Amino acid sequence: MVLWHPPDAPWVKLDTNGAFSILTLEAGEGRLVRGSDGGLLGAFCSPVGASSSFEAELMALIRGLEMAMEFSTHIWIELDSAALVTLLSSRQLGSADLRQHMALILSLTSQRHVRFSHIYREGNRDANFLAGRGSRPCPDVL
Repeated sequence: MVLWHPPDAPWVKLDTNGAFSILTLEAGEGRLVRGSDGGLLGAFCSPVGASSSFEAELMALIRGLEMAMEFSTHIWIELDSAALVTLLSSRQLGSADLRQHMALILSLTSQRHVRFSHIYREGNRDANFLAGRGSRPCPDVL
């Protein structure tokens, strides 16, 4: 069983996900920020101009970081993309088509306490739901 666990104070937990449909070429992103009590601080979904699921994941993370930075300088980022967690943990820029996104993420995280971890899709279902809705605009949840 995969369970989501709240972070210890003063950390906030950011869960993000990007979705991309190869049939429609539409992409969306979802993001949630929760506090140490597990309470929802903010959630959002929107369409993104991505050309792959990996790029949609990166764009969701960038927007999610911007949202999480409003609440804390200690951000635990939980993603269901193990490949993205590995790339972010290495602090490398990755392939040429991803470098602009990766450079922005590294810049946003450079002055903060940031932790990256992988969570299986079952534990990230709220962000998955929002990412799926992201191809259609939806209002702020909070």
